Amino acid sequence: MLRCEEEKQIAELSCEKLFVHYSDVNSGFHEAEAEEGTMDDADWWAGEPPLLIHSIDPDKFFSNVMQDLKGVDSLRVLDMEWVVQGDFRIRVETLLAAARARGVEVVFQTR
Repeated sequence: MLRCEEEKQIAELSCEKLFVHYSDVNSGFHEAEAEEGTMDDADWWAGEPPLLIHSIDPDKFFSNVMQDLKGVDSLRVLDMEWVVQGDFRIRVETLLAAARARGVEVVFQTR
């Protein structure tokens, strides 16, 4: 969520929502294998087309999040209790460090 307060661009980043999207990216659900065989030797579900949803890799996902924060003066981080898992935690901490390096004020907030 992005909004303006006085002259500042303020963004809110929900770690809960970020975790859900990150889990979707890593689920493997987005990948499908092509079906093989003929209709004569197929089971009842054969003939369904492969899943055509394409996913981005986690690096690209977090790169896109960082790009979305471009021009933000202050970042309010919500739901930090969701940042407990290894790889996800590292990625979020790296994202926040990169935001700070850009001069963004990072504020942790509870709801």
